[in-house]
Amino acid sequence: MAEAIPPVKKRKTFLLVVGLVVLLVVIAAAVAFFLIRNKQLEAYSFDVDPSENKPAVRAAPAASNSAKHVFAALDMFTANLADRDRDRFAQVAVMIEVGDAKVDSALKAVLPIVRSEILLLLSAKSADELLTLQGKQTLAQQILDIARKQISPEFRSQVYAVHFSSFVIQ
Repeated sequence: MAEAIPPVKKRKTFLLVVGLVVLLVVIAAAVAFFLIRNKQLEAYSFDVDPSENKPAVRAAPAASNSAKHVFAALDMFTANLADRDRDRFAQVAVMIEVGDAKVDSALKAVLPIVRSEILLLLSAKSADELLTLQGKQTLAQQILDIARKQISPEFRSQVYAVHFSSFVIQ
């Protein structure tokens, strides 16, 4: 005898349709999220410095400021801290905000000296100093002073700020 194929239940069809609709809504939400996020990221342009193959991030100009600032990313710093009771270290990623590409090039010319002084500065700090907001702000100001001291005098006024992109104390 031939076996009859059981009819598809309406409940299974209904669940399948609801599942597909939910899946489409999730996909549409993800696409909308990425489009909105991409629109926000368009405010930044990434230029590659051919001498180092590292991106230099340029912030979009503010409405009142027509000059484009360049963010010079320094390699990650890892230094033992000056804590006597425990062995601790800091791992810090620093970005220096400068006026334009010329200032960025002038900073890169003295980067080994700047890096050395920052490492010496970090190794003289204790974890207690660096764990507070005031300690981090003081460190940023000290790094800014180091960069301004080492760069050519005509560019010192165009070294604006120091920003941390990573800050770990262990």
